[in-house]
Amino acid sequence: MTEPVKPVILVVDDTPANLSLMSGILQDYYQVKAATSGEKALKIAASANPPDLILLDIMMPEMDGYQVCRHLKSDSHTREIPVIFLTAMSEVQDEALGLELGAVDYITKPVSPPIALARIKTQITLYHQRKALIESQRKLAAELNEAAEYVLGVLPAPIRQGEVHTNWKHVPSTSLGGDAFGYHWVDDDHLAIYLLDVCGHGVGSALLSVSAINALRSQSLKAADFTSPGSVLAALNNAFQMEDHSNKFFTAWYGVYNRRSGELRHASAGHPPAFLFTADANNTSIMHQLSTGNIAIGYLPGMPFEESSLIIQGPAKLYVYSDGVYELHQRDGSMLTLYEFTAIIKRMTEIGRSQTDDILSAMTALKSEPGPFDDDFSLLEVIFSR
Repeated sequence: MTEPVKPVILVVDDTPANLSLMSGILQDYYQVKAATSGEKALKIAASANPPDLILLDIMMPEMDGYQVCRHLKSDSHTREIPVIFLTAMSEVQDEALGLELGAVDYITKPVSPPIALARIKTQITLYHQRKALIESQRKLAAELNEAAEYVLGVLPAPIRQGEVHTNWKHVPSTSLGGDAFGYHWVDDDHLAIYLLDVCGHGVGSALLSVSAINALRSQSLKAADFTSPGSVLAALNNAFQMEDHSNKFFTAWYGVYNRRSGELRHASAGHPPAFLFTADANNTSIMHQLSTGNIAIGYLPGMPFEESSLIIQGPAKLYVYSDGVYELHQRDGSMLTLYEFTAIIKRMTEIGRSQTDDILSAMTALKSEPGPFDDDFSLLEVIFSR
């Protein structure tokens, strides 16, 4: 069995006798490197095998310990290495200056071996714990990015041919969210359109959203009539109960468009209303809010889900979206409401033109701060030309 590798300590002191003393104290427990100048210490610290801790004398010619510490903390490659000052100084202001520069502790001369070893061990342990945490966070971030890419991968390609065109915008938030959406032809005449939003953030929410969306895409839900929105939501509810999925629920909107009759059947489960825009005889845009008031998916098994329908007789445009599109903090500190969002969409909608970019720009302009949205921004647009 190989012995564990000893941590490396760099001792920086211009006095050879002090280097020999510290090496004698440390050599049974650590690998010891020595530097007699600040310049040499900086080279060792920035090498491919940096030390786990630096014991740094303050009083040195040409470059003193404070200057060395400043250089170490200004370099991204060396700033995380813990520095303990070795000094005969005892003034409070000297200690304060060293700590302000980024040192983690002081050891005063003459050195007490038990005290020095105890303080060094503490800082080595903290340093390794911090490194492990940073590495864990790096791996988690990589896994979250992978998961986000997978979620993007299940989103459908826009439809550009035929009498139905689709467009969408999906802008992930800083945290992996639970939005997913899609559309597919159930048969030659019926187009299914759906969007769901799982509560919370993180891998669990994303996995649940992908599982649910795949069940819809593959039409694998037990006892579901995929041309009946109420039937689909009831089947989703039975298949994805909270108690079986870490107490996570989700909201959903599901619609089915019959291209022959123009009928749009729809049902929602705790989800914001979809917006359908049609035109009257004077070509004036009319907004219809499509919601059926059912509870969210996952609360109670065996629940019936109401659905509704209307006939699309001419050109129309449908918007289905997650609450991350409008639940944002504005510059005055207030949260945008669904009522205000509805008014914004109603003012800017042109039935015959895709406006997903316009809506994203409008919502971005309202945000109090630049950068990602607080929640996933998911907007699905369907344009019907009859």
